[in-house]
Amino acid sequence: MALRDLLCIVEATEKPSKIAVEQAQALARGHDALLSVIVVAPQVSPPYSFLGPTTVGGILQTENEKARKRAETLAADLKSTLAKTGVSGEVELGLDAFPNLLRTIKRHSFCNDLTVVDRPGGVLDHSELIFEEVLFEAAYPVMVAVPDREPVENVEKIAFAWDGSIHAVRALAATLGLFDVKEADVIVVKGEKDLSASVPGARVAAHLERHGAKAKVVEVSAEKSGVAATIDEHAAKAKADLIVLGGFGRSRLREFILGGVTRELSRRARTPLLLAH
Repeated sequence: MALRDLLCIVEATEKPSKIAVEQAQALARGHDALLSVIVVAPQVSPPYSFLGPTTVGGILQTENEKARKRAETLAADLKSTLAKTGVSGEVELGLDAFPNLLRTIKRHSFCNDLTVVDRPGGVLDHSELIFEEVLFEAAYPVMVAVPDREPVENVEKIAFAWDGSIHAVRALAATLGLFDVKEADVIVVKGEKDLSASVPGARVAAHLERHGAKAKVVEVSAEKSGVAATIDEHAAKAKADLIVLGGFGRSRLREFILGGVTRELSRRARTPLLLAH
């Protein structure tokens, strides 16, 4: 498998972020891939209100119209950018109730090798729900673009967070299928979980070597800063193009209550992330 089809989700907010689409464009250029962009602008239907359907409906109609115009303006801008940069692709408007938009995103992700999204916001924020929909429901991996970082065209060095989980294995397999990885740090965080029954990091590194990557095991301790910050710090110092990890190794409910590596890295990492569940 190679990177041939890319999907990017962009929200048409009042101040839309273009970080994800710039990252997706860079990958499309680097791999001569087709880029599909969905510009999302959720539409709201009027609920029952004591104010009466005319009053509430009028307010929501005005807001929906504003959202539609923002989406159309952003879509036109993105189409122009694609044309100027020579990236092959298409831009589609997503104007619907948010649950329907999530289903649309899911369907599109089935026919794309990778979905690129912006950094998720807070819990129940639209960006968070889009991120989780793609991570949990799509058959392919998701990439989280990050600010203050030059978009990556070709992924050659990865920092692979090895925790012994099937999710991490899937993320690594996806990465090796999409990119020509030349160098890899297999990060094993000591003290975070019992890995005595898991495949040793050295064996993972040997697997990467057989795929043509120069690989090494890096054992780190996260007693002070935490697992996510430790992985992020190492990836930044190593100048990795990508952090590769499994998404949500424990239940989403526990992650919601306690926090976790997936949530922390997706919101704060300085290096782009590739995740699979």
